[in-house]
Amino acid sequence: MAKYPLIKTTLKDRLLGGHYSEGLPLPSEPQLAREFSVSRMTARRAIDELEREGYVYRVQGAGTFPTGKRFRQGVFRVRPFKEWARDPDHRNTILQSMRLKATPEIASVLQLQHGDPVIFVHRLRLAGEEPLVVEKRYVDASVASTLLEHNLSAESIHEVMVSMGVPLTRVEQNLEAVNLRQEEADLLRVPLGTAAFLLRRTTYSGSKRISYVNYWVRGDRYAFQDSFEP
Repeated sequence: MAKYPLIKTTLKDRLLGGHYSEGLPLPSEPQLAREFSVSRMTARRAIDELEREGYVYRVQGAGTFPTGKRFRQGVFRVRPFKEWARDPDHRNTILQSMRLKATPEIASVLQLQHGDPVIFVHRLRLAGEEPLVVEKRYVDASVASTLLEHNLSAESIHEVMVSMGVPLTRVEQNLEAVNLRQEEADLLRVPLGTAAFLLRRTTYSGSKRISYVNYWVRGDRYAFQDSFEP
């Protein structure tokens, strides 16, 4: 089993727990490589991901620094896909849809073995001609083997799975601000490093994780709204 998911999780836990002091650099890539007994490339990959997710930032010639502890607060809801699809001005483009072998990180999230089959769906949501949301979703292929037979540019993946007889019992989600990397920035037609929302969502069937999705949402064109009893 690759060590990359463990390294990334360990560093994220340290950052969230205040293990690294703000204003002081993290251990260097060679130091991390020695600590975890991995190659420098593996250590760099973990740092790259943490930077993309907004947990650290790099200063040329000075090192990698923590952005500060993130505080968790509040409850929010995100507009379901079926509601989005009802608007005649909205459309969805399938960029990729295929079966893949789970990477170590995706296998860890979905509680699978490295190399187990997953279904990958990469979609772009647009309002008119303006791109607003990039979606990357991974689904356990063992519970949704016929998913790719559906019209996923128009159908809700959750509703398709329910129609297959897969009960969806719980959703965990996390919303945070990030700076867009090149791929998502190009798709959303904004400059590299533009601030955006990143919504991560994990869906359960019973105690089993069956779906994991990342949404990159343009902060200049999208707002989250909710109403609740005080």
